[in-house]
Amino acid sequence: MKKKIKIAVLVSIIFSAYMFGRVQRQILDDLNMASSIGYDYIDKNTIKATTVRPIYKPDKSMGNKIFSASDELSTQTFSKINQQSSRQVVTGKLEVALYSKEVAKHGIGDLVDSLQRDPSISERLFVAVVDGETNKLLKKKYGDRDTGTYLSMLIEQNMNSGGLPTNNLHQFLNAYNSKLKDPFLPLIEQIGEKVHLKGIALFKDDHYVRNLRQDQQFIFQALLENIKLGTYKLKLKNKKYVAIENINTKHSYRVVNLKRTPEINVHVKVRGIIREYTGKKTDNREIDEIKKQMEKEMEKEATAMIRTFQKLKIDPIGFGDQVRSRTRNFRYQQWLDQYPDVKIRVKVNVVILEKGVVD
Repeated sequence: MKKKIKIAVLVSIIFSAYMFGRVQRQILDDLNMASSIGYDYIDKNTIKATTVRPIYKPDKSMGNKIFSASDELSTQTFSKINQQSSRQVVTGKLEVALYSKEVAKHGIGDLVDSLQRDPSISERLFVAVVDGETNKLLKKKYGDRDTGTYLSMLIEQNMNSGGLPTNNLHQFLNAYNSKLKDPFLPLIEQIGEKVHLKGIALFKDDHYVRNLRQDQQFIFQALLENIKLGTYKLKLKNKKYVAIENINTKHSYRVVNLKRTPEINVHVKVRGIIREYTGKKTDNREIDEIKKQMEKEMEKEATAMIRTFQKLKIDPIGFGDQVRSRTRNFRYQQWLDQYPDVKIRVKVNVVILEKGVVD
């Protein structure tokens, strides 16, 4: 009798697990796998979402299928998008999420949070701000890939080659949730039939406040992380130009006067080769002049950029973290009050390894 009862209970448990614990099956051929999504500003209560899914044509070329919908909630835009599609639109293959500059000015915290809460979306997802409408940008096809894959490859390639600081959804959220650091994102724009990296979008909390130009990106990245393959263009006093490539950088921080108002000294070491020079010859005297002027220019750029950050009361570099890690009984509010007036000095040391083939 006991044996029969045990068998009945076991069968009941298995049946319950099957009926109530099973996951809905999803067949790939019956799904629309979105590769990118963009958000545009309609008014203070409404946003427009645009998704792109790749189409694999019989001739092996790639196309795009576009869906758009507007609502007060980003999750509801997806519901409305699904009402337009004969196949369910899912986000498991999402590669890039875009926000128009207008949306970013009003705050993207809730929109990014909805991505974070979706377990099918990878935290390595690329996120970027568009100078213009994301809908207009996503409707175009670029190269031989679908738009989502193309944009993802564009951002990743520039991060790998030293053109952009490393960033993704996970890193953005870490900075956004930090008390001491402010987030940033790549800023892209559509020009004709192409997409260009325009600079870096800076945020105060989740609101876009300013952008860094392309010519400011190198020193920003050098202060933020070690560069492995960078390039730097320099205009000399004699009106000649020089291109430094294969640049490796390392930086170190020294914080003093911790008991009062901290002072931060940053040392940046730059090593690279001269790849191109518009002058006639690069002798030792000329190389020494290039080295000194590059150090002076980078220090000047860094100082001006940091002062701008302090005036805006944003800290995308993470100076606050450097002070906190060296301070006992660190007080967050005290640091935030001090930050706009903190002395931050940058010293650059340039080493030219080779002259290349310019002689």
